[in-house]
Amino acid sequence: MTNYNKYIDKFGEKLDGIAKDGFTDDTYGSVDEDGIWTGLILEHKAIIQQDEQGFFDYATYDTEEQAQKEFDRIREELINAK
Repeated sequence: MTNYNKYIDKFGEKLDGIAKDGFTDDTYGSVDEDGIWTGLILEHKAIIQQDEQGFFDYATYDTEEQAQKEFDRIREELINAK
């Protein structure tokens, strides 16, 4: 039997755990209302996203400032898509 895991790797699983524990620096969206949820975790210079089907993805950046700037861009894009 195949073991399907929604995480790309252990680091992705760790980031999701941080988000589920409420330790994101900022979030935007709702899986239920918008079809996608986005979270910013500055400590790890990462942005995470989960869609309505439960797919999880993340991206990391060289600096916290880069992560914040990309998060702001994504949020603006999602706002304008409404």
